Amino acid sequence: MYNIMEILLKINPGVYWLVGAIATDVLSTFFSAKANGLEDVKSQLFAGFLYFMSFVFCAVALKYMQAGILYVLWAGVGTVATALLAQHFLGQRIDTAGWVGMAFIVVGLGIITQWSNIDV
Repeated sequence: MYNIMEILLKINPGVYWLVGAIATDVLSTFFSAKANGLEDVKSQLFAGFLYFMSFVFCAVALKYMQAGILYVLWAGVGTVATALLAQHFLGQRIDTAGWVGMAFIVVGLGIITQWSNIDV
């Protein structure tokens, strides 16, 4: 039986950097929306910093992952996470077509990660 550290050590290091890129990208979008254009300059500056950090994390992740799969995962997971965050914290409504589209994204990501020969 594996312990949690053994499992974590077997994961491609690029995945950890990708998670950082996705998290900072999603948060940057949230703070940018919260800034309401440039009305809240502090939130917008923080969003800019988070965008920058997202690209830094992405650049490091590219050392360990193929660009195509990195971008697919970044865009797919980031889209769903941003939509859920916006719905929950910003009161933005997701309609049926939005949910169906996000379901297709999740299914597509599952297909890629489970059955593709692309190394993640």
